[in-house]
Amino acid sequence: MNYLKALVLFLLIFVGLIYLSGQNAKQQLMTILAEQLPQVVNPSLNNAIDESQELSRMSHSLVDDLHDITFVSKLPADLVATLTVTELNLRNKKLSGSNTVNWQFGNHTLYASIDSSVNFNYWLVAFWAGAFTALGLLIDYLFKFIFKLQTNRQKVPIPDQLMTAEDKLSTAIDELRWFDGLKQQGLIKGLTAQQELQLASFKEQQQCWFSIALKQGLNIEQALKAAEADDTLCFDLANQQVIIHGVPIRLSKTPLLYYFWYAKRKFEAEPAYLNPPQGKPDHKNGQQLAKLMQQYGGHQKAIRDLDEGLKGKTLDQNRNKIKTELQRVLEGLACDYLFDSERDERTARYRYSLKLPASKLKLGP
Repeated sequence: MNYLKALVLFLLIFVGLIYLSGQNAKQQLMTILAEQLPQVVNPSLNNAIDESQELSRMSHSLVDDLHDITFVSKLPADLVATLTVTELNLRNKKLSGSNTVNWQFGNHTLYASIDSSVNFNYWLVAFWAGAFTALGLLIDYLFKFIFKLQTNRQKVPIPDQLMTAEDKLSTAIDELRWFDGLKQQGLIKGLTAQQELQLASFKEQQQCWFSIALKQGLNIEQALKAAEADDTLCFDLANQQVIIHGVPIRLSKTPLLYYFWYAKRKFEAEPAYLNPPQGKPDHKNGQQLAKLMQQYGGHQKAIRDLDEGLKGKTLDQNRNKIKTELQRVLEGLACDYLFDSERDERTARYRYSLKLPASKLKLGP
């Protein structure tokens, strides 16, 4: 990206130098001709029989005389190699256009229009464009460096013993800004002084859990407790929900019971479960899971499917549903409450188990 920025800046400066030096050269040409043409043309016209014919003749003659113009550049370097007059048109009638000059001859006005071409010292243009590009990038870097220093300086904590009452108030206000968005959403109303102090002390992850708890319908006091709760996964099957870090999350019944089955295996120190091969359902574990579903009021269709055995496809589908429902509530924090996978080298199938250790699982409220 920095290379692209440098290239774009170089091209802009290169084109800008070409334009400015070209315009400068042509402006000086017009100034020179405005001074010199009357001195050359007027004496010749004094003796001319046909003024128009003489002006036409002089137009062609002067083009050769003015073929190459020498001038002094007003820019820092002489970027123009040559300035050539390609066409000169002298008339005693008014000419339109920007590249025209006029002067008084007797009791009427003479006009001259000039066309010119400019050849540049491109290597010199490139040199100065490169120099200005380097200077521009250096200035950009210095501004960013100064801004970064200023930002870091503002972030340096002031020791408590050196802080004035105003400093402490300002710091407290800054710390509380993280939940301004929750106030705007109407999720926080009427905080007590004690609650404000508690919120001000929260670390980033606690702030996230507090926000999640409020969005799940908990009141301020419950959300504060959830933010400081232990990192546990608790199953409340009677209310068709899990409680993660103190936050209740309602799940669809079938994915919830599959989630519970995986948690029960982890809690009882059973190994990670290897997905059954395609076309060969696991009847033993299918019966165990079917009994679990019957015990906790699972859907009849899910129970009938398990009577045919536990299938890898069904397990995959329910793990995905668990992931979707947890991420809907917990977003990035859901990862720790999902599954670890490990490929079995012999069968090329995958083993799955909960990421959480058994010590953080509770199979009942």
